[in-house]
Amino acid sequence: MRCHPSADMIYEECRKTIPNISLATVYRNLSYLEEQGELGRVVGAGEKERYDVELDTHCHVICEKCGKIVDMPYPQDLKAVLDNCRDGIGVSKYALSFYNTCEDCKSK
Repeated sequence: MRCHPSADMIYEECRKTIPNISLATVYRNLSYLEEQGELGRVVGAGEKERYDVELDTHCHVICEKCGKIVDMPYPQDLKAVLDNCRDGIGVSKYALSFYNTCEDCKSK
């Protein structure tokens, strides 16, 4: 799922093919995949954790009304500053989220 799903969304999708799967199993596997570097968490996505399979360096734009998350590349000059901070003070990773109202929510 490339829509930045929550564990609940993944659980509901898994239940279509594995009806007796538990939500705890989904959380355990998400934790394992995160530890293995196969997925990441979206920072600032609201009260529910959201996950991302896109691991290249990018930021997110999050709709404040519906919670939709869109990937956005870092502007080059900002990426250079952030990379310099990481190298200069030993930051292992960074994340940045922007907030707006998506076009779907604006048109409602």
